[in-house]
Amino acid sequence: MSWISKIIKGTSDEFVHAKLVKYGLGTHPGPRARITLSKPSIKFKADLDQEKDFLKGYVLGSPSGQHKVKGIIITYSDRTSEFGQLTMPLSWSKSKGKGAPVFKAKVDESAPLDDIKALFDVDDPTTFYFLSLNPKDGTKPWKIQTKTSFPKGGPAEEDEETEGKDPVFAKGSLGNTSETLEYLLDAYLPDLRNKISTKTKDIWIRNNFEILEIQIPDDPKLSFTEKRRLAKKRGKLIREVSIDGENFTTDYEFLA
Repeated sequence: MSWISKIIKGTSDEFVHAKLVKYGLGTHPGPRARITLSKPSIKFKADLDQEKDFLKGYVLGSPSGQHKVKGIIITYSDRTSEFGQLTMPLSWSKSKGKGAPVFKAKVDESAPLDDIKALFDVDDPTTFYFLSLNPKDGTKPWKIQTKTSFPKGGPAEEDEETEGKDPVFAKGSLGNTSETLEYLLDAYLPDLRNKISTKTKDIWIRNNFEILEIQIPDDPKLSFTEKRRLAKKRGKLIREVSIDGENFTTDYEFLA
């Protein structure tokens, strides 16, 4: 289940909390996704923080065999031992200097689908998969391209500047199988699934956040950085969804 779906279903957890850390008091543009449906394919474009479940949808439904996987895995805790137990060879580097350490692993492999799936089996709230995937034999329509660095100025600033344009952080095309479509609808559109039919072609999803209160831990032993990371946010997820030109606006309260 995606972190957005968890807010919608009222089951916010540490994954939701981690995504909300960057938002302060007030209203903020959140990550968007555009999905285009046809009989053979599910095409998509997504902002940062909307890419992960498209990647998981790829490994869920793509054909067996060898796949090219290229990009970077980023995590904000030392998880090298967990990833080290996998078959996929990864070489990790650790950031230097002040501030919280950042761990990065470059990936450029041709690997069986099961080895790629295993990368996502060790997912955690602060792990980012900036990966591009495609079958080695070129089987269409399966292909995902993801940028390998965070947007300049942060995701909120990028979204605000490009509000009327399609997302650019990740894009791709997946096969329109019933399993893949059901997975993606549960991840990105659990509240409006009944509005999707076999005739649906274009889905635009805009997620916005209104942070009403920040509950900071009252512990003098914690540093400012730790207090910021642990602070809970109370607010609303405001969703503006367009399905073939028909608009729906919904909002969901959260504390995470």
